[in-house]
Amino acid sequence: MTIFSAQTNASRTIVGRVFRGRRLQEALHELVDEHHLQTAWLNALGAFEWIDLTEYSQVDQKYGEPHRFERCELLAMQGNLSERDEEPFWHLHATISCRENNRDVTYGGHVVDGVVFALEFRIDCFDDLALSRSHDEATGLHLWLKGEGTPAAAARDVEDRPITWAMAAEASKVEPGEGRETTPVRGEWLDHPKFGVCEIEGLSGDGVCIIKLPNARRKKIQIGALQVLAPRQDGARKVFPVRPKPKF
Repeated sequence: MTIFSAQTNASRTIVGRVFRGRRLQEALHELVDEHHLQTAWLNALGAFEWIDLTEYSQVDQKYGEPHRFERCELLAMQGNLSERDEEPFWHLHATISCRENNRDVTYGGHVVDGVVFALEFRIDCFDDLALSRSHDEATGLHLWLKGEGTPAAAARDVEDRPITWAMAAEASKVEPGEGRETTPVRGEWLDHPKFGVCEIEGLSGDGVCIIKLPNARRKKIQIGALQVLAPRQDGARKVFPVRPKPKF
């Protein structure tokens, strides 16, 4: 395989600014929690009081020591948000301009962190797609190697027929003794094979479910890709076990 790709059909855009004195990574992770971000692409411009940049050695397959640039203009910054080690991970590159010896000098590289002077941003969110980074033997990097969401080959069918709870229930088959699928609602719980027991904080008509993980982070999952089994009572909680739909 020479290419990995996935198609997303749901998106929203967030625009805003980060105030002076904020640490960049801290501010971006605050946005993850505030807007329930899962997979996203970021573009930004502005200026930094200081920013640390590094670069990756293709020979040694490791990042070099970060270099700090102070009082610099941010000509461009772009990057993406996905999951690494089951945590949100921002991968960012930046091009900056500094004044050195009465000359404007441009530098670029991988962003480690920085302190903002002024920053305006645009974030494009892909809510129906979960991308995860794993170690890639060929490069030594942690790259996108898997995703949960809308497969490219099925994109047209999803566009024509949005996935609903009723369609998910009809399409799923339950083995004898496992009970029938039921529709959970906001405030109930899912027992997810990867994330554990999570509270349902929101549901949309196109099958997107917002869940609160045991570590209090929020995540968006495509419920149409899961088989929802009959619930169990766990104290005051009504818990619905879920699992990937069987492939036939």
